[in-house]
Amino acid sequence: MSDKVKEQFEKEFYEEEFELLVLTSEECKGAIMLDNKYINPSVDFVASIDCKTGKLIKSEGRLTWLIKDEKSRNGYGYDFEKYGIYKVLVRKSIPIKLDKYQSEIWNNRFMLVKLLEKDVLNKDLQELKEYYLKPVILENDMGTFTLNRYFSWFECNNVDWNGADILIYLEIDENCDETANSAMATLLKHAKDKQGFDQKNREFAAKELLDLANDWLEDNEDEDKPDKITKEMFIDNIKMSELCISPDGSITLFYDDGDMFWGHTIQIIIDENGNYESADIAG
Repeated sequence: MSDKVKEQFEKEFYEEEFELLVLTSEECKGAIMLDNKYINPSVDFVASIDCKTGKLIKSEGRLTWLIKDEKSRNGYGYDFEKYGIYKVLVRKSIPIKLDKYQSEIWNNRFMLVKLLEKDVLNKDLQELKEYYLKPVILENDMGTFTLNRYFSWFECNNVDWNGADILIYLEIDENCDETANSAMATLLKHAKDKQGFDQKNREFAAKELLDLANDWLEDNEDEDKPDKITKEMFIDNIKMSELCISPDGSITLFYDDGDMFWGHTIQIIIDENGNYESADIAG
């Protein structure tokens, strides 16, 4: 590991090393590339216990570390499992002033010095683990919505919306992490007129993005392409794929682009008052 990369990374943490028990929320799924030679993996946890004080802290945090990006490396260096209980040797991150785009978890990071023990037996963390593993279900005529605690939303696959199978995400209520009553009320309101709601979304997207679609058409070398994309063609081409609803009633919609933007997704945002805010290309 180059001294420069290592030094820069370690400067973000206090020098003191101490032991911590953590309950991970996910396995390690990726890493940041540094200096084209090293990777910086991380894994999040939902609770921790300082082994010196024995105090349980129910706060999201993150373990992070550096390893060389070599052909001989085995994955990300450590095989953390979802909802695993581990004892680790760590160094705490030095707090910084967060930018608007940075999550509070950034100031609750720990540099992983060594993995000391896995499958640790701890009553408090085991009870939390059982709580997180317990399925929470909301069920109605729309389908079965299952709580995803990691993302703080209920999700339901393959919901029929005007003949299209879509994914629906309902963010949890602000005062409870096991209900989504507010988001569900918004969903059911729009579900009373699925076709009308879908049509308004399509028309707004066409209004905002039709000119851009024709700009992209000019760069399309397909011999069978149309001379021009009309408003009617735009509306007919797109199809809803995902619907995300927040507790305040704001909505984020995703539509398949019908290849007008070469496979990119169309994102539509509706504010809490039901006003259309924007339609953009995403992904």
